[in-house]
Amino acid sequence: MNEQSPIQRLTDELEHDLTGRYGVMLGSNALWRELGFRSPAAFRVALSRGMIDVPFFTLPNRRGRFALAKDIAGWIACQRHAVQSSEPDGSRNQPMPSNDS
Repeated sequence: MNEQSPIQRLTDELEHDLTGRYGVMLGSNALWRELGFRSPAAFRVALSRGMIDVPFFTLPNRRGRFALAKDIAGWIACQRHAVQSSEPDGSRNQPMPSNDS
């Protein structure tokens, strides 16, 4: 049987969604939003510091950086998996208790 791991299923879903919205390649305007940055400037700083482990590239006669939707999908899925792995009890997703007693 050919079952996919949860991380691969998430990657495939994200890739399908990203490809539907942007095509196979995302430009800088889409990248900073999809990677969760608050602004294009924050994205540029992270790029210059090498803080994002995604293969970015440039294109002749085009401004900005580009990345493949499949690479962005894989990065997002890995970030999600890392959070889930570091908190096996799922406490991060639990609501905060109320002090209204």
